[in-house]
Amino acid sequence: MAIGLGTGNVLGQESAGGWVFNSLPHVDLWFHGMALVDPIGPGPNPLYDPAYPGGVRAKKTDAGLPPTALDQRIGYFRDAFRRDPAFEVLHFLPLYFPRAGRDELFTALKLLVRADEGIPRAPSANTQFGLAAIGSVLASTSQRNVLGEFVAALEEEWAIFLQQRWREAASGRDQTLASLQQSWTGVYGPALAPFLEEVGMSGGMVAIVPAIGVDGRVFGGSPDDKGDNVLVVSAPVQPDQGREAVYSMLREISFPMVRKVIDGTGYTAANRGDSEALASRAAIRSGALILERYLPEELMEYQRFFLTQAGRSAPAGAGTETAFREVFPLDQALEQALRKEIITK
Repeated sequence: MAIGLGTGNVLGQESAGGWVFNSLPHVDLWFHGMALVDPIGPGPNPLYDPAYPGGVRAKKTDAGLPPTALDQRIGYFRDAFRRDPAFEVLHFLPLYFPRAGRDELFTALKLLVRADEGIPRAPSANTQFGLAAIGSVLASTSQRNVLGEFVAALEEEWAIFLQQRWREAASGRDQTLASLQQSWTGVYGPALAPFLEEVGMSGGMVAIVPAIGVDGRVFGGSPDDKGDNVLVVSAPVQPDQGREAVYSMLREISFPMVRKVIDGTGYTAANRGDSEALASRAAIRSGALILERYLPEELMEYQRFFLTQAGRSAPAGAGTETAFREVFPLDQALEQALRKEIITK
């Protein structure tokens, strides 16, 4: 899912020339909290893995942990977030702070909470852009009070539950990241480089997050910097399934181009839900077209992955293509426009 809350130099030149895969505690913590509170979100697809909340509850029960403050206030936060559309920004908040550490991020947010109005001075260069972006959306005292309560609940959640789990998962997580980075550097990156360069997505950071589902996040950063992009995708369950993170990347990377093509066709949605559903289908189909053009040997596995994500079986052979088109339909004019946009890159 794309976001468009202004632009800013997010990663600068550190990642210019390629994508860096990472796992960050503050990103995992934030999306852990959001997945427990509002796993569906406002779009046509769940913004988080639907199985994640149940898995967390089971782990807490097995560990003999009493309900945390976040557990006790899930209904309160869910109601507050859904009543006010401004809180939709919370589904994307970590993307505006990719350089910040957990303490650094929460220090900045607590400064915002204490400010009755305006944007407080950022405590660090790593939080300056994000603080301004979030403060411009959550501008009222009541909104900031709710944000403050959520931040306090997340801090306790980290101390009581998630910190230990994050440490325990370190070995497997590092193995997954290393395998994924190797695959990207050796295979996917070189093959997709011409397209990524053309669409301004030649580099940046990809955060893999256990709480995220099929609908990831993408932030394009500054239009003048092709290497400062930020993506959030679902964490592969096993290290040898790293290609699934790449497939999710292609879907997220496609969103800016997809919206441009949809606008160019003059399509007018009946409502926001229809518009988001079309963009989602088009982004998935776009990823397939990109692979068809640049890495055709991966196309069928890509199609099978998204069929599985949609809860459908993936037939063998030519049946995969047919099922993929049925589950993610596009009208002919839009498909042709997408194909033209990708083939000419």
